[in-house]
Amino acid sequence: MAGTIVQTMPGAVAMRRSVEERRIRRAWHLLIVFAVGAVVLFGRLAWLAHHVSGQQEALRAKHRVSQELWIPGRRGRIVAADGRVLAWSERRFRLLWRVPDTLSEALAERTECAQIQELAPLLPAAAALPTCLGREVVLEHDLTLSDDILHSVSAWAPATVSLHAYFVRQTLPGAPESALLGEVELDDEHGLERGVSGLEKRYDQVLRGRLVCLRMIADGRQAMVMDEKSEGERGNGDDIHLGEVSP
Repeated sequence: MAGTIVQTMPGAVAMRRSVEERRIRRAWHLLIVFAVGAVVLFGRLAWLAHHVSGQQEALRAKHRVSQELWIPGRRGRIVAADGRVLAWSERRFRLLWRVPDTLSEALAERTECAQIQELAPLLPAAAALPTCLGREVVLEHDLTLSDDILHSVSAWAPATVSLHAYFVRQTLPGAPESALLGEVELDDEHGLERGVSGLEKRYDQVLRGRLVCLRMIADGRQAMVMDEKSEGERGNGDDIHLGEVSP
C-alpha cells in the first residue's frame, strides 16, 4: 500500500499543475477579450461624440445668431379701479447704420444693404455718403417687432446695421386721473423708464422693467425675434392697480 502511494503522487501533482495552467490561460484569454471589447467600446463612444459634435456645429451654422441685443423690459401699466389702463409703454426700435470710414467701403455696404427690399428706400443716397463717413446714421425712428424690416435686417444686413430699443409712454386721453400719473424719463445707461413724479415715481420700484436679451435668429429662409429664455414677459415691470393701492 505504501509503495503504491509513492508511485501515484507525481502524476497527481502534474495533473494539478495542468489544471492551474489551463485556468491561467483561460483568465488571460478573458482579459484579452475584455480589453479588446473596451477598446472597441471607447472607439465607438469617441465616434459618436465626434458625430454628435458635427451635427451640433451644422445646426449652429444653419441657425445662426446674427445679432444679440440686451434691451430694457417694458415698464408696468397703471390701471384704474374700474379696469381702464391709464398709462402703458410701447416698445420701439431705431434702425441705425454705422457708415464705414472710407467711401469705397461705404458704397460697397450700401450696395449690399440695397439688396434688402425693405431696407433699400431708407438708405442715404450714394451722392450723400461722403458727408456720412464714420458716422452713425438713423435709417428709421419708429419700428415695432411686427415690422417685416426687423426680420430682414436680422437675416441679411451687415453687422454695421443695428437696432436700438426704446419706449414710448402712453396715457389714456381725457382720463380724470391724468393729473396723478406723473412723468417718466429714460435711464441713459440702460434705456429703462423711471418715474420722476406722481404715481410713476411713487411706485417706480414695482413698475420699472429689467434688462432682457433678445436674439435675432436667422435660418437662411426667415428670421425671428425671441427672448433668451423664450419668455417675453420675464423682464417686464409689474402693473399697479389703483383699486389695490392708494392713488
